[in-house]
Amino acid sequence: MDPLVLNYENLHLRVDRGIFELFDLSTPSTTFRVPLPWLGVLIDYKKPDRPGKPYFGAVSDSGAALYGTDKFAFRYSTSPVERVPPGHEPLFRTYFTQVAALVDRRVR
Repeated sequence: MDPLVLNYENLHLRVDRGIFELFDLSTPSTTFRVPLPWLGVLIDYKKPDRPGKPYFGAVSDSGAALYGTDKFAFRYSTSPVERVPPGHEPLFRTYFTQVAALVDRRVR
């Protein structure tokens, strides 16, 4: 199976052989890597009309939602400087729904 890839602005997201990898191309030293059973992703929209802040991390419980993860479920998280406008959120939801299906996890 080919890797699942999503490129969004300076972010390169990749899933291959059960591992999620995040690369922030604006800061090449910023990377994040985690096995899919512990991946958690959240785009936090504090105000509906404003861009949200993406969080990628490791969750304490593999039963947590893979996408739309509750903030308190994260054991560790990182947030690149990119902001995601509400109109772009479906790109992430579609991508992480495919990723969740690979490991029989849910999205919120």
